[in-house]
Amino acid sequence: MSKVKQLDKNYIAVTGKIFDVLKFLIDNGPRQEPVSFAQMAKAIPFSRTTIHRILYSLEKLGYVKKAEIAAHYCLAIKFFEFAGVMVHCNYLQSICRSLMNELKERHLESVNLGVIQNGQVVHIDVVQGTNVLRVAAFPGERNPVHCTALGKAILAFLPESELNAILGKIVLDRRTPKTITKKSILRAHLAVVRRRGIAVDAEENLSGVTCIAAPIFNDAGRVVAALSLSGPTSRMNAKLSAMKNDLCASALSATRMLAPLDEVEQSALRALGRYTWDGT
Repeated sequence: MSKVKQLDKNYIAVTGKIFDVLKFLIDNGPRQEPVSFAQMAKAIPFSRTTIHRILYSLEKLGYVKKAEIAAHYCLAIKFFEFAGVMVHCNYLQSICRSLMNELKERHLESVNLGVIQNGQVVHIDVVQGTNVLRVAAFPGERNPVHCTALGKAILAFLPESELNAILGKIVLDRRTPKTITKKSILRAHLAVVRRRGIAVDAEENLSGVTCIAAPIFNDAGRVVAALSLSGPTSRMNAKLSAMKNDLCASALSATRMLAPLDEVEQSALRALGRYTWDGT
């Protein structure tokens, strides 16, 4: 610790130690691989007791979890809910805005960029369509995950433990007569989304509105967001196939910018490229 920080009465020393431990887990856990306590104790200039107490406290708060391997730790889902969205939102907006504008120019419908936070979909960017009659959310708007294309596109590619955690906390409220309200049916529906690589909200959130969405992955192969096109069902149905192809290509472009590794690109290609629109 620097002498300046030691003399600063407003500086809480343990805060710096907590973030040192978190940073070590981030920097030394590639692809979320567990980090050993021995490795941390050797590299971080604190006592083993201090590091253990910090890990214990972060685990109790839900930001760190013990791995299946003894004396190994990794970041937990709550950390990504807290930090991941904030870290990625601005970057996601910057790389997706041009892609969103291109989708809007090509299809004239509203384009949305969303993430999941606290069991809801949060719209972090919106490009409104140019039609007089259009469907558009606004940045910061929150919607249910179970009946929106954005929500389903992300849910479908989450690890099973994270999906279970989210579904265990939410109620599948009926928004329209077409809303899925049973979790067993939703799980089966998400399996179809995974197989097709695209999610469809066929008037499940708003009557008369159809939305399609494709997932975006980061450099660890983790789904972090989704892109969607939305509009009145009467217009959307006539061009769903072409929109699906362009949307998947845009989501893949965003993934490539977030995940330049070949194996991740190949994974995204497999996820986004095997869906054939059949009108259902």
